[in-house]
Amino acid sequence: MSSPAPVLSVESRTYPAPLIFPSTSTHTHTLIVLHGRGSNAANFSTSFLSARTSSNHTLQQLFPGLKFIFPTAKKRRAVRYNRSWINQWFDNYSLEDPAKRQELVYDGLRESAGFIHELMRLELEIVGARNVVLAGLSQGCAMGLHALLSFEGDGEQGSDSSAGPEGHDGSTRNGEATPLGGFIGMSGWLPLAHDISEEAWPAHVCEDEDFFANDEGPREVDTPEKRQIRAANVVRDIVDLTALSPESNKSPCFARTPVFLGHGMGDGKVNICLGERAYRILERLEIPVTWKTYDFGHWWKEPEEIDDIVSFLREKVGMQMMNEVCE
Repeated sequence: MSSPAPVLSVESRTYPAPLIFPSTSTHTHTLIVLHGRGSNAANFSTSFLSARTSSNHTLQQLFPGLKFIFPTAKKRRAVRYNRSWINQWFDNYSLEDPAKRQELVYDGLRESAGFIHELMRLELEIVGARNVVLAGLSQGCAMGLHALLSFEGDGEQGSDSSAGPEGHDGSTRNGEATPLGGFIGMSGWLPLAHDISEEAWPAHVCEDEDFFANDEGPREVDTPEKRQIRAANVVRDIVDLTALSPESNKSPCFARTPVFLGHGMGDGKVNICLGERAYRILERLEIPVTWKTYDFGHWWKEPEEIDDIVSFLREKVGMQMMNEVCE
């Protein structure tokens, strides 16, 4: 049974109200799940909540403390489809070449990121940053990755007392924002992958102090933190956020967020090469990412991928299953 949607800002009300399924026991975690292009919360939630593990359990059954939020993307004109109005987080012209007509993605990424960030912050205030997980399928995965990489983590005021050395304002003791509990991506890709990869593997820096390897003179020494800040600034520019200082020694909060990416090897809609590229970029940024492939097409593979998601939620996010709650 769903519950009323949260109170959103005027700007976010241009999106349909999210569909919310409360936890069946004490609320400890929240999972925000983004649908794919052309879908909506009602249809997608029915499929996702009915997905079963090899033990024939749903995620709701296994994690009674988990609250599910299913937002719906607002309708946008799809240039590829004769400017038809469809539910999509952003418009994109081609998945064979995601950089083709890349200018089409910018407005949707910016607007949808603001909407998703607001949903995230509302849940952070309830359960704390480390107990909020973002997830998505297909374009929902792509949108979720962009929202993750551009999330500031400000204003986090949760009741998470077991998450570690965080203050009540949601920041860690060293002043860094608390990371989210995790991200789950299925059959997706990373928007702006080419731009981000250029910052992850720049030509003008080296990874050690062997300056004599460059006949043209010394180059800037690269570090994981510098790569993370450069990548963050690519996506922050799209959502109109101030660039992070390259002199900062603080890594963005996404750098400490565990990520699960799953993809079907026979995916005919989003080629597995796009999913693997996203994985390689996140790995290069030293984000704790898990990559799984399945003998399947475009969707999640039952029960194998659902089993892997359950393991991720238990081992990386720290969620308790129903039998563990009862003990």
